[in-house]
Amino acid sequence: MVIEVETSKEALAKLAKEIGEKVADEFMRSVLSKLTGEVIGLRKDMDILKDSMNKVWASINKLSEKIIQLTEAQRHTDKQLRELAERVSELTEAQKRTEERLSELERRTEGRFRELAERVSELTEAQKRTEERLSELERRTEGRFRELAERVSELTEAQKRTEERLSELAKAQAETERRLNQLSRIVYSLVGEVGRIRGELVESRVALDLSSFLTKHGFDVFHHFPDVPYVDVVVETDGFLALIEICKKCTMKDLDQVIRGAKIFEEKEGIRPSVLVVFSYTGEIDKKMLEEAKKRGILVEWSTRRLVRRLLKLAKKNVE
Repeated sequence: MVIEVETSKEALAKLAKEIGEKVADEFMRSVLSKLTGEVIGLRKDMDILKDSMNKVWASINKLSEKIIQLTEAQRHTDKQLRELAERVSELTEAQKRTEERLSELERRTEGRFRELAERVSELTEAQKRTEERLSELERRTEGRFRELAERVSELTEAQKRTEERLSELAKAQAETERRLNQLSRIVYSLVGEVGRIRGELVESRVALDLSSFLTKHGFDVFHHFPDVPYVDVVVETDGFLALIEICKKCTMKDLDQVIRGAKIFEEKEGIRPSVLVVFSYTGEIDKKMLEEAKKRGILVEWSTRRLVRRLLKLAKKNVE
């Protein structure tokens, strides 16, 4: 459309030019001038028409795009409407099924309500019977509670008397325990004293046995030598001196005692013992003590007969 308008304009301009060249007189020139003015005005109008047409075509193009968009939107809307119609149809079917289920539920619920009403009625009757039994039980329980309260009161009085007697017994028990503790201390003391006396008796018997055997051979036997602790028996003859520790179960303690006693004896008497002896009257001798005694040259014995023979032999050797 725009190309055709431009072509017409060019033809009119050419025609006007030819007419102007051919018409020589003033009239024709005047007419040509008038026509030229009209052609020029027509050309301006054509330009305006051209701009208007361009705007129209631009609007038409925009409108076409909008129509295309609307067409696509319409298609999408139609698709959604079809989907919506399908979903409405499905919902309609679901609604029908729901109504059928609700109808069935109503029928079943009515039946259950009737059953429940019957059971409630039965429970109501049972509740009435229960209340009657409870009333009877309350009457009987009240009587029993009164009897029980009376017995509890009697038991409370008896408990008070029992507590008083228990209090008296507790005092007596405390006094008994105190006396028993005193008696236990006395008994323990007596047991210790008896043990000590028994040990001394045994030591005295061993000392007497040694004395009875050794005095026949010219030995002097002293039991508990004055001012010399840790030594039970002192045996002496012709420059031979033996210190003896007598014990029940001989241990390192007894070995240490006879060694300490020998040092004290030497300090006080100025005589060095010829031999030291550890004697067990029970035969119980600690192995460690026995080994240590052998290292120190100390005799360890548990037989009176053998001890006498060993002392005689050592005394004889000392004289030689």
